[in-house]
Amino acid sequence: MDNIIDRNNAKKIRVANISLMAALFIVLLKALASYISGSIGVLSELFHSSTDLIATFATILSIRYSTKPPDKDHHYGHEKMESFSALFQVFILVLMCAYLIYESIDRIITPVEIKLNLFVFGAILICVFIDIHRSRALMKVAKETHSQALEADSLHFSSDVLSSIVVLIGMVFSYFKWFHLADPISALIVSVIIIFTTLGLSKKAIGSLLDRVPDGIEEGIAEKILSIKGIEGIKSLRLRGSGSKIFVDAIIQIGRTKSFSMTHDLMDMAERQIKESFPNVDVVIHSEPIETESETLNEKIRMVVNDSGFKCHDIFSHRIKEEIFSELHVEIENTNDLIKAHDVISELEEKILEKIPLIKKVKIHLDEPSEILFDTIDITELSNDLIDNIRKILDKEEKIEDYDDIKVVNSSGKIRISLNCSFKQNFTFDEVHDVVTILESKIYLHIKELYPNLSNVIIHAEPSNNI
Repeated sequence: MDNIIDRNNAKKIRVANISLMAALFIVLLKALASYISGSIGVLSELFHSSTDLIATFATILSIRYSTKPPDKDHHYGHEKMESFSALFQVFILVLMCAYLIYESIDRIITPVEIKLNLFVFGAILICVFIDIHRSRALMKVAKETHSQALEADSLHFSSDVLSSIVVLIGMVFSYFKWFHLADPISALIVSVIIIFTTLGLSKKAIGSLLDRVPDGIEEGIAEKILSIKGIEGIKSLRLRGSGSKIFVDAIIQIGRTKSFSMTHDLMDMAERQIKESFPNVDVVIHSEPIETESETLNEKIRMVVNDSGFKCHDIFSHRIKEEIFSELHVEIENTNDLIKAHDVISELEEKILEKIPLIKKVKIHLDEPSEILFDTIDITELSNDLIDNIRKILDKEEKIEDYDDIKVVNSSGKIRISLNCSFKQNFTFDEVHDVVTILESKIYLHIKELYPNLSNVIIHAEPSNNI
């Protein structure tokens, strides 16, 4: 992208320098023709081309300044300088028109004799030829590089061609003495042409300075953003132009249940698609999480819990007749303080009921935080009696093929038991889950009577090698 910008800048400066040399030659040629003829029409052409010379010089300066990269004082770069250059050219053209109109009216009231010859005619024809070619060259580069300053120059030289033709017609009428006011009237027509040219130019330059949104760009960018699956909508989309560059600032809406990395990927995808369709843009995209219609009831519960600063798991929602009930496990610190824990959970239950009116009742089971790394001591070898009691329960369970790796650990005075159980491969997941849940409860309740400091029992289920 930077290489493309550098090439465009070099192309703009090169064509502007060529235009400056052409403008200087035309001014000298028209100055000589005006001096020889004394024609106000030719003088108007001299003034027109003189202002073009000044404007072209201003264009070169503005392009050199506008191509400077952003700095600490100009975060969006310097490309708006081209719009100031265009307005400066408009100002010069208006002053020139005022003088030409005044001088033309004076000559209509008091006619002045003019002297025309082949040199004067030839000079104007040569200038027309040069103006046609440099106007086309400037407009081509202006469109390629989106340069307002070069476009302004091109419009000037297009108006030069029209005005030169008008002056030539007036010169023909004056030369053959068909109409003695042809010269001042041709100058007035040139002034009108210049005025109409400047109106469109000034409107575009002022629009750029006031950050007017380019036609069709906003709709195109919005279409690209909304075409990406996972983006729910656009909260705001702001555009501003600065010379050839367009700055895009968008806030897109993404489902709040999506992970941070997925949200980031969606934002990257939106930026990439915008830049591929509109090369001269600088895009900044922000995301805003929103509730979507596709959210499940359990996802809504999880969002309320997370927004309250807690983590939850094992959410179970069920319907009895027309009423919905929800149960879940919430991880909370300081679970030893029953009163404090109850107050926190009661507040959380009320918040869930308030945020999700569909739910009739909520039950929350307290758990310890899952992210805490517990320091434990392996007491398996010291727990033979405890393990024997576990084996008695497991041996009575017919659906278990085998069991192993019984481990007992002590964590801050609390006993935790874990083991593996294997099941036949023809058992379904639900069947195994039910057996494991019942077994965990049996072991917990039985061992809890013997060892009151038992905290939990975890059984890992796996398929056996026997079918």
